[in-house]
Amino acid sequence: MAAYSRYWRRSLSRHPATELALSLRALRKVAAHLGRNVKPVFWTGMQATETNSITLDPDVADRGCPIPSETFDILVGQVVYEGLASIEWSEWVIEKVRGQAPDLSEKYAPFLDAFVQAAEDVYIDEFAKPKVWSLYLSKFWDVDRLREARDPALPPSASSLALIWRTWEVSGSVPVPLHHYYNDPLERLRECARAVREVADLSSPAERREKRVGLYLQAWPSIQKILAEWEEFATAPEAVNLFDEAGPQGPLPDPGERDEPESDDGRQEAEDAAGLDPDLAEEVENLLEDHETDLTRAILAAVEDPEAASMRTRIRQGTARMAVEPDPLLVKQLKRIFSEQESLARRERRRRTRRCLIEGSLDARRLYRVPIDGKVFKSREPPRLATTWQICLVADASASMAGKGVRLKPWPIAEKAFASLAEASRDSRNRVDIYAYHEEKGLCTLTRLYHGGKLYTVVPSGRTPSGQAIMAAAVTLRQSPGQSLIIHITDGASNCGVRLSDAVEFCSRNGIELVTIGCGCSRQTRDFLRECFPSERLYFMKHIRTLPLVLERLLRQRILFAPR
Repeated sequence: MAAYSRYWRRSLSRHPATELALSLRALRKVAAHLGRNVKPVFWTGMQATETNSITLDPDVADRGCPIPSETFDILVGQVVYEGLASIEWSEWVIEKVRGQAPDLSEKYAPFLDAFVQAAEDVYIDEFAKPKVWSLYLSKFWDVDRLREARDPALPPSASSLALIWRTWEVSGSVPVPLHHYYNDPLERLRECARAVREVADLSSPAERREKRVGLYLQAWPSIQKILAEWEEFATAPEAVNLFDEAGPQGPLPDPGERDEPESDDGRQEAEDAAGLDPDLAEEVENLLEDHETDLTRAILAAVEDPEAASMRTRIRQGTARMAVEPDPLLVKQLKRIFSEQESLARRERRRRTRRCLIEGSLDARRLYRVPIDGKVFKSREPPRLATTWQICLVADASASMAGKGVRLKPWPIAEKAFASLAEASRDSRNRVDIYAYHEEKGLCTLTRLYHGGKLYTVVPSGRTPSGQAIMAAAVTLRQSPGQSLIIHITDGASNCGVRLSDAVEFCSRNGIELVTIGCGCSRQTRDFLRECFPSERLYFMKHIRTLPLVLERLLRQRILFAPR
């Protein structure tokens, strides 16, 4: 069988981290060629979320470096499958069908889910056919089909019925012999597949989405009617518990041994073992790190509204050094806050440490008890809350922040507050990011003003894509035990990019605390911001000169008095 990627993937390496980085870079290029509304691609174990990213199995590198072309074809097929599903909003379609379908019993709900998912697979297969992506997709279908091990001669389950229907549609093969229960539903499903393929020829994405939802809701009652005619197979409680072919494969357990439930620790160890090792993941990310990152696809995948008015978004490193000196008084106040934070963390750790135990970790301060009672050990309970914060300042650098005339210059005042925060946080365990954002020629640009221990600046210009900038900052926050806080500073209302309310909702869903500081806003701007933010997440000040005071009070309130 031909390996298509053999002819174009030339950058290879025998070093595991380098090979994983090169492969991921190539797969991200594939995703970029598919379209804009494609989830970002990661190896499992990297900084990604299950719902807003395409995660690939990194164990392929264990089979040899460089990754074989045949294996890489399957990875490309997975990216094509999940990428086209993002472009055509398959998750949105599935949720719509689930929400609008009649009340389902526990018996039929799995069949509806399997039917809609398989129908979307058939649609994606048809949507990809005019292009070269269908060749990679067919290889992914072949591998994905092998995951179902149920004997087709047995009565069908929801997953086996959906799999056999999809395999028949995409490859034209049907396993034999088939249980007779398959005949009637497959006949109806094949009629549905012909209608699904016709939807792919429609020109409007919105029309294709709505058409598929209506088609699935129309076909489901007739399929459910066929399923209702099946005879239910019920096992008696005293019957012998034989394994079904749909169950896990492997040797049968010893009848004399009792089945023990898997412990929580075992499950946790299995989850921790999945994906890249943290050190290897960090090495791969460092190899992939560029001076400019395009976040357009990540934001489009994170916004759950197919009609969102998004725009191209990039993050770049600042290059022009900032000449503003920090405010000594503000630095002193912020250092006091971080010092109190560390004291609270130490107090929390001491409170959760039990000493004078007969087992645990050795407590050097109790060694004098060895000849007395031997209680020279201690144990620690994990803290309930994280003791570090990710503090991200997202500052409006649109044209209005440049000021009017000679006397009113908001941007240098804001820069002084940025420099003070950066200086005060150097010795703390918190992570501080500072971004300035603006729009230029339809592109939202976030400039990283603080990196490598140095401060940089920009020239304010363009419009105000506040929602787009907050979304970009939110998706770049690293996943860690620390709590995340985005402080958005602006003097005007958002006038381009995704809606500000979408960014607020995204931060709320992902546990990111978002606060906005309005500096010298007009009455209309204040009303606009009040519609988007809860009152406790919104601060207004008449002039930006009071920004240092508001920033200090805000950090004190959020860091020292957070709920415990």
